[in-house]
Amino acid sequence: MYSIDRELENAWESLFLLAAERSPVLSLPGKILNTVDDEVVTSYNNRLSHVCGYPLVKRFAGKLQPLCAPYFDIYGYTGAEYFSYFLVRRDSQINSISEARDLVAAVNSLDSNSGMSVLRHEIEKVRGLGSIDDFFQRIVISGSHASSINSILDGETDIASIDASSYYYLQKNKPELRSQLKIVGRSIKTPSPPFVTDVNNPLCTPYDLAAALNGSLGALSDELKNVLNIKKFLVVTYADYEHMLYL
Repeated sequence: MYSIDRELENAWESLFLLAAERSPVLSLPGKILNTVDDEVVTSYNNRLSHVCGYPLVKRFAGKLQPLCAPYFDIYGYTGAEYFSYFLVRRDSQINSISEARDLVAAVNSLDSNSGMSVLRHEIEKVRGLGSIDDFFQRIVISGSHASSINSILDGETDIASIDASSYYYLQKNKPELRSQLKIVGRSIKTPSPPFVTDVNNPLCTPYDLAAALNGSLGALSDELKNVLNIKKFLVVTYADYEHMLYL
């Protein structure tokens, strides 16, 4: 999650390397493998991953246990949570979700909480506009939030649901996005993507991981802290995410 570019990956690796040095008993990883392959994520030997909350309770139910989640230093966040912005091109005539009927939506994946579930919730439950499949002319699976944004800018799609954390990181790389895109709404808040471990081969306890990461986060250079943009890590439980199944 949030592997937007090499600078961000390096910051995550620096955090885990420092945490591994400071808490050797935890045997924390010092290298990040950027993958969403289910076989890798659920491997008995892969004892720490970062996943979206919806797959945690959907595809990975009974296989993975959440440990802790980041509290991002982003406007509107009040803990280990996030929300999505509904984005269109700056010159679009769309000014709300309701006005996107019969247009084309981009989603990073069908089982993404931030890209699909909260968008479905907004259309079907908050606004009562009917089934998301009937509401849009077509839904395009882009593969990533960055690709969803590119598809909007290229005119291939009209709207996308992009979580505020991803949008923050993407805007840091491309400040021009602020003038190219328009926010036409905001989703409900849901728990932020957690770090997880194998239920049968756990790396450590939630409190141990949160303590190790928080202690190391405070010891990072200001430059790395600015790249990560995380206030602290908070302990989370499986119960925190179960309601995502019913959005």
